[in-house]
Order: sequence, then C-alpha cells, then structure tokens
Amino acid sequence: MALYTALSGLNAAQTDISVTSNNIANVGTIGFHGSRAEFSDIYTNSPYSRPASQVGQGVVTSRIGVDFSQGSLRATGNVLDLSIQGPGFFQVRTGAEDDAKLAYTRAGAFGMNVDGYVTNATGHHMMVYPTAADGARLGTTETQLLQIPQQSGTPRATTSVDLGMRLSVTDNGAQGTQAAVPAAPFDPADDTSFAHSTSVPFFDETGVAVPARAYFILADAPDAADPSISYSVQFVVDGETATPADPAAVLSFDGNGVQTGGLDAMTFDLPTGPISLNLANSEVTRGAFGVLSVNHDGRSLESLASLEVRDDGNVWASYGAEPAVSLGQIVVGNFNDLQGLTSIGGATYLESRVSGAVRLGGAGESGFGLIRSGSIEQANVDLTEELVNLIMAQRNYQASAKALETNGKLSETVMNIRS
Repeated sequence: MALYTALSGLNAAQTDISVTSNNIANVGTIGFHGSRAEFSDIYTNSPYSRPASQVGQGVVTSRIGVDFSQGSLRATGNVLDLSIQGPGFFQVRTGAEDDAKLAYTRAGAFGMNVDGYVTNATGHHMMVYPTAADGARLGTTETQLLQIPQQSGTPRATTSVDLGMRLSVTDNGAQGTQAAVPAAPFDPADDTSFAHSTSVPFFDETGVAVPARAYFILADAPDAADPSISYSVQFVVDGETATPADPAAVLSFDGNGVQTGGLDAMTFDLPTGPISLNLANSEVTRGAFGVLSVNHDGRSLESLASLEVRDDGNVWASYGAEPAVSLGQIVVGNFNDLQGLTSIGGATYLESRVSGAVRLGGAGESGFGLIRSGSIEQANVDLTEELVNLIMAQRNYQASAKALETNGKLSETVMNIRS
C-alpha cells in the first residue's frame, strides 16, 4: 500500500509543477488569472477499524483553483485597450453569428476588425447595451455587438455649384486649347473643341464623390472692333453631358473686363435632376486660367474623427464637426461562484451550472468595476512566488520518489528473506 501512497505523491507533485509552469508561461498574457493546485488527503474507513490506528492512503488533487484577484493595470494610450478596475468581466461573443456562445474575459486588448466590429486577438466580439445618441441606455435585457462605423451622417446630392473663374485673354487669344471659333461640336474627350475646363466637386445621392467638370467654349473672341468676350458652358457629370436649360446662356465680359453674362445661375438637366451652376463671381484677365472660388451644396458622409470610452462604459464617437454620439454601453458581468467558470483559453471563460447564471450591469453600478480606457490588465501572476512554488513542488516530487525507492528496497529485502 505504501507503493500507491508514494505514487499518489508523485502524481500530486507533478500536477503542482504543471500548474506552476503554466502560471510562469502566462506571466505576460493579458488578463490571465493564475492557478494553484489544491490537494486532499485520502483515508479508507472501515466499520471495524480503530480511528487512532488509521494510516492515510495518499493524496488526490481536489481542484485547480483560479486566483481571480485583479492584476496591475498598464497604460497603453490606445483608446480601445480597456480594463476593469474592480469586479466583473467583459461580455464577449465567440463569433459574429447569432448562435455563437457568450463568454467572459478581463483581457481588454480590443481593436476594430475590417467590418468595424470591436474584437480582441482571439476574434471574440465585444458586447454592449444599446443606447440612444445621448448615451441613455435603451434596455438591460438584450446586448448587441459593438460596431464603430467609419462614416456617419445624412448624405445629400449636389444640386447647386458656385464657381468663380478667371479666364485668360492672353492664352492663345482667349482660345486656350480650342482650335477655332466657332468651335467644333463639343466633345469632352477632344480638347480642341473647348478652350478651358476645370474639375468641380460633386456628390451623388449616397454622398459619394463623382467626377464632374465644367467646360468653357469660346463663342466670341475679342478683336479691335469688339473687345468683348463670351464663352458658352458645358457641364459633364460622371461621363454624362448635362443638357443646358437655356442653350443661349453665356459667360461674357465687356471690353473693360466687367462681367455682363452668367450673372444668373445656369441650369443643366441630368437624369438625376437639374443642376444649378452659378458663375457670377468670375473675371477675365491677362493672367493664367484658374479657379477663384468653388462651393457646392452636396454633402458626403462624415468620417470618424475621434473615439472615447468613458468610465461608465459608454462608447462615444465624433464624426466631422458633429456632436459626439453614443454607440453603446459596454456590458460588465459577474458570477456567484467564479471557481465554477469553464475556461476556454485566451483568458476567457464560459458560464456553467456550477458558476450560476451571469449577472449583467453597467460599469460603476453596484457590484461592478469601472472601465478604464487606454490601459490593459496584466496577468496577476507573481513570478517570484511562482519560482518559490516550483522549488517546493520539485522537492515534494523528489521526496515522493525517495519514498517510492525506499518501498522498493523494503520489498526486495522481504523477497531475500524468503529465498
């Protein structure tokens, strides 16, 4: 029987070494919780045995206990590096699918994936309570994936363009690239059919920029008898030539360079609707052709300008110059029996029958810690303590091995007596 007692000691010491080695290996793992092997002695009871003469039968591993105390927080400066100061776990989903499992972790090194969802290194998605734009929580019974759109707002198609031009009378006698006056039929691909052109900012109904150009065709060149000058205008949007509502409308100047035509907005018809082109602030000079000013009423989606995660877990995003809006409140969960959680690796745990049902809430509420943005929780493993434990486990292993060796020698002695 002593043989099995010593063998149980070897197995227990080996388990202790394995647990300690795992702690040492994960000393740099974010959010890792150290473990310890807990043992129980074994006694065999009989109704006829005397309690005072009972001898133990060895040792057994009763459980591997997890130390859920908080690790130290290390500042990183990354807004999506999150930690919980106090009790609780981040709720994450193991996949984007609705049937993916809900899990819990304190490893808060989060970031955005290609779809804008907030995930950690293992691909688990952060869960939040839905909130209104002002941060008010919309409910506590359902949680959802946290997604941070890169753009937001209400797009608007361009319907009006204000364009101030500077036309040149010295560039090929005001003809620019135009071959002759009157010009050949307008063709945006043939620069000899117009004098000058310039790109114009233009958004479609989805807020996406599309190519647009204004073309100026010299219709009346200045000469000694008549120093005035005039240009007809063509407008091309995304390869589509707009039809002028008034083909006779021109941009014109008198001999003194004073604008006489194009003072009222010109209208061009496109399949998507009419476009107004205002050239009222143009001029003609001896300088080079160019654009003096440009403005339009189209609106694109605003891009993400800044992101903030506050202590209560509310995630605030700012788009362009618009006020910040809340995208959700980070969910914090806790359990009655933390030792009953099922580890799935990655410093992440699943709810189990032993742990009890999860209790969810917001950061800073009763029983839940605060969210700290720009910091991560390091492993709660004390390396010095683990090295001491490793030495002790090694000694225990050596002692059990010695007991096993002694038992073998005793058995050998008995065999020699019989022979």
